[in-house]
Amino acid sequence: MSFVTGLLSVPALAADIVIQWASTNANVTVRSGMLVAAGNTRDAARFDVVRLEGRRIALRAKDGTYVRAGIGPRTLLGTGSPHIRGWETFEMDAHGNSVSLRSVQNGKYVTVERNGELAASSDRRGTHAEFRFITVPDRAPPPRPEAPAVNWQGQWNRIWIAGADGRGVPAPRESRASLTVGPNLGVSFTAGCNSLGTRMELRGRNVTFAPVMSTRRACNNAQQVYEQQVASALRAVRSWDFREGQIAFLDGSGRRVLQIGR
Repeated sequence: MSFVTGLLSVPALAADIVIQWASTNANVTVRSGMLVAAGNTRDAARFDVVRLEGRRIALRAKDGTYVRAGIGPRTLLGTGSPHIRGWETFEMDAHGNSVSLRSVQNGKYVTVERNGELAASSDRRGTHAEFRFITVPDRAPPPRPEAPAVNWQGQWNRIWIAGADGRGVPAPRESRASLTVGPNLGVSFTAGCNSLGTRMELRGRNVTFAPVMSTRRACNNAQQVYEQQVASALRAVRSWDFREGQIAFLDGSGRRVLQIGR
């Protein structure tokens, strides 16, 4: 395998890279799900760089999961996270031909420990916390797993939207929120004030919703606010995933914006 030596000081969306520890030129590999700076060119792990707001990024591994910091008391880095939240978000700063990564969750810099494991544990950047992002040749994307069989029709009475911190926000306690999917994938939702209507366009794991129509009752309460937030989430949906009996709707960056359950 030959690697392109161009450095990604400002990675593009979904750039295919390997990560190299600047101190020793060791490439980062994945061992038992953990990130370790002990690899050579042959076993270097590939990642996609997902650009978020400002200098913030996330790293998507070859298996489609995201790199998460904060594993165990040593705040190690590993793959396997299905979403992008605080522990999966890093602030990237360029330093000449190298970059540093700082965990948004705990404010610590990613560094390399004595055994080569990567951890978000350093208060200062220092030489042990500098890496290179190296572009690699284009490759065909791995085939996406088949979409699981889901009976979409009927009522979904457990509704969550993503809050500012990425955590699920349920419908207000006093509401009787429900999302109903009809036989032709027509969708209606209410939290007790207005009724929202749209249609789901489903293509495998990709999904979008037609423009949301709503009745115009002015309730000026938490139910109406929640309905507006659900409408906004539906407009952002681009894909879906089936997680433990619930449907997670994701935006174009792979972040969960809405989740429903029965």
